[in-house]
Amino acid sequence: MRARNAAASAALVLILGLAGCGGPSGGAVTPTPTTTASAGTSASATPSASPTATASLPTDCAKVGSDATRSSTLDQMSLQGDGKGFVRPAPTGATLALGCNWIEGDATGVLLLISTVDPDAAVSYAQSTLPGQGYTCTVGDVGEEVCQLSKESTQFPVTVTQTAYARGDVWIYLETSNVVPEQLLDDLVAEIWGS
Repeated sequence: MRARNAAASAALVLILGLAGCGGPSGGAVTPTPTTTASAGTSASATPSASPTATASLPTDCAKVGSDATRSSTLDQMSLQGDGKGFVRPAPTGATLALGCNWIEGDATGVLLLISTVDPDAAVSYAQSTLPGQGYTCTVGDVGEEVCQLSKESTQFPVTVTQTAYARGDVWIYLETSNVVPEQLLDDLVAEIWGS
């Protein structure tokens, strides 16, 4: 489970050129209440998402993750914003519930976008759209979709890891640079679903 959650936690965010709000193209949508449709996504074309425990979404960037995880990662950076305006992969209709953008220097950061989604649209997007954008996707122990993409930054000598984690009606996107995201993702899963 930790390995799968580790893959999912890569969804934490660094914005290389962090002022830039552009993200991967092709199917990306803005995870705000006003989203645009992504090509090729059809909720009716995918199987129903498996049932999951009731989600309890975090509401405060300062309280995301455990004390130990925050101390070793997020507390070393400055919270720069609420994540609104960032265009990152998300299913059609995703509504941003919590966005956090932490940065330190030019090449270290975490972007966290937690959205509510239609479960079927999330499964479809993870299975049909993200692999075409270069993500490697797997299904976890409780039926969650975990997709991850790591690539070298074009601006800095650093690897940027992007992780999408879909479970029930929740879509977590993490983008990290110079930060190991696995523990933060594990903390988020425990906080949101209790396991």
